[in-house]
Amino acid sequence: MFRKIVVLTLLTAFSSSLFAASAEERAQTAIDTRQGLLKVVASYFGPIVGMARGQIPFDAAVVEKNAGKIAQLAPMLEDVFAMDTRASGLQSGAKDGIWEDKADFNGKVATTTERAIALAAAASQGKGPTMKAFGALGSSCKNCHESYREKDDS
Repeated sequence: MFRKIVVLTLLTAFSSSLFAASAEERAQTAIDTRQGLLKVVASYFGPIVGMARGQIPFDAAVVEKNAGKIAQLAPMLEDVFAMDTRASGLQSGAKDGIWEDKADFNGKVATTTERAIALAAAASQGKGPTMKAFGALGSSCKNCHESYREKDDS
């Protein structure tokens, strides 16, 4: 249900702006939409990072909930990266490879989704298995970022 609501909200915002917008405006909307989705994913990821670093106490229920939300959101990356915005000249932080090798990008999204599901399941097994599963998810995210995200030099 949550995923359907998020997808409908994102698609409504995205599609309604596409009809009356110039090519540059459509590209900016696509960029804003995907950056927004990634910020939502990061908001669910953050508390788990804090637990892994020992900055906040381990809470299996939070890990299970947040990993489940990440698993719902991750597949949406394929949708929000469907529009190739390179020709717009707008800066987005996305590397060309996303559109040059869609199969690899989508495979990385699928791996991230699977690992988020595994993390949600591991949460009930205690901190050790949870952190191992979290490491696998983090590795998946890092792999995608290294392949498809421009480094931020700021």
